[in-house]
Amino acid sequence: MKQILYTLLIFTFTAFSSNPLHAQCFDDGHSPFQNQGWLSCSTNVGPIPERGDAHWILYDFGHSYSLDSLHFWNHNVWGETGMGAKSVLIDFSLDKENWKTVGPINIDKAPGSWKYTGVDGPVLDNVFARYALITVLSTWEDGASCAGLGEIKFGVNGVVDVEDVEPDVEWSISPNPAIDRINVQMPADREIIQLSVYNAVGQLMENIQIPSSNEMIVPIQDYREGMYFFTITTEKSILTKSFIKG
Repeated sequence: MKQILYTLLIFTFTAFSSNPLHAQCFDDGHSPFQNQGWLSCSTNVGPIPERGDAHWILYDFGHSYSLDSLHFWNHNVWGETGMGAKSVLIDFSLDKENWKTVGPINIDKAPGSWKYTGVDGPVLDNVFARYALITVLSTWEDGASCAGLGEIKFGVNGVVDVEDVEPDVEWSISPNPAIDRINVQMPADREIIQLSVYNAVGQLMENIQIPSSNEMIVPIQDYREGMYFFTITTEKSILTKSFIKG
């Protein structure tokens, strides 16, 4: 089976609920401003129901990767660092049904300073996964109404199956950037089974089932401005492209 080897490839994600998303890994610090990280102020049942109500976030990397390291920046907002996660669980999965749990992982409290450079997480020993679920177990302030993280960096050093990535398939999305709609065009010999839209932190926006077609128009007028990803499922592969809602 053909394979592609990825070395020294880093995925960095930030998450916040109401503004465009930007990675902000400064070499010498990290932003202490609001809306520069993920903050959850309500709990609900996540992809692992037995966890019950919790603060959680699910990442979808688009393809399966071998992950070897983690680096955390905790919630770093001035006066709100008590909302930062004190202990988390991270679950990894290829299919969102079978999970491998790492943790609990303790994360130091952020200082609320530009000089904050974060902390390393545990060595992952090349966990093979497409999905990463982060569940907050506790925060630095007992009884905090919200829980958050500033940023997480996943180190990638492993193998991706070409049958999953299939880089030689030529398909297009246009226009990009777009305002109200995007046309997706696949080769004539590929039929779209499902199109999924994810935001920049891997949260699923919608799934669209396609009735045997190699093209479609996707309305995006209700999306906030920012970066998103199309994940196309065909009968042979899963393909991903990014687009900008302008």
